[in-house]
Amino acid sequence: MKLDRNSFKSYNFSNQNKEADNYKNFTFEQLVEVFNYLQSVAYNFELNNYPKMDKTVFSSRKHG
Repeated sequence: MKLDRNSFKSYNFSNQNKEADNYKNFTFEQLVEVFNYLQSVAYNFELNNYPKMDKTVFSSRKHG
């Protein structure tokens, strides 16, 4: 699959329902695949190479 970045459509609510109908027959696994692909495009990383979380930013402590 490849995302065409040159085309864009503005949707209203009636068009949105038609777009949602396209995905009604997808299996859960297919929806996960589509979601992962769109997420990789949005955040600019390779599909099978997810970015690692920087764990040095977070700290933990006990509540007294």
